[in-house]
Amino acid sequence: MNLKLKIKTYILSFLIRIVNPDNYHNAAKFNQIFKIWNNIKLDTIEGDYIEFGVFKGKSLYHSVKTAISLKTYENRSFWGLDSFEGFPENNHEFYTKINFSSNKKKVVKNFKKFKNVKIIDGFFNESILKDEMKNIDKFCFAFIDCDIYESAEVAFKYIKEKMVPGSFIMIDDFTSIDKNGNYIAKSFFSIFESKDIIFFDTYSNGQTFRVLN
Repeated sequence: MNLKLKIKTYILSFLIRIVNPDNYHNAAKFNQIFKIWNNIKLDTIEGDYIEFGVFKGKSLYHSVKTAISLKTYENRSFWGLDSFEGFPENNHEFYTKINFSSNKKKVVKNFKKFKNVKIIDGFFNESILKDEMKNIDKFCFAFIDCDIYESAEVAFKYIKEKMVPGSFIMIDDFTSIDKNGNYIAKSFFSIFESKDIIFFDTYSNGQTFRVLN
């Protein structure tokens, strides 16, 4: 490696190391959300948006604002699900109640001006049974950002028959492995057959798939 290239490599490596990992991850995630909504607009895909794991609401907010800017916000609902209490299981050192509890009132307040946004609280196995969720029949975009295997499995089973052809499933922490050796990718591929999906893109620690059937 010549000296000029070596210096450039060192500087780039240094800059990457000092950047806040959360900022890098969020930038990649937000860019992925934009790409998906742009494709939904181009292909005129109908259906609602659903997000499993709202946390503080940053991704949901970005998704709503992106849909508005691309003029594909109307005639669809944006569902945000979260317990706001952390996780039903503690099988991972990082994904714990302490690290991922959030303020429901603050999140709800931030979305008050968006008439199409519905915030549903509770652990997923409970919230999907609520009356508000019973009449949803199709999704164009499902964002699974619930971090752990058990919660992701509930989400995948719920959306399985509601994803329309051409719709998108965006999955965060796709290969994170818990104390029991379980990982979200394992759950996803046990529920969605390869013939029914196609790989769309990867970002940070997540992957996105497109539903064919």
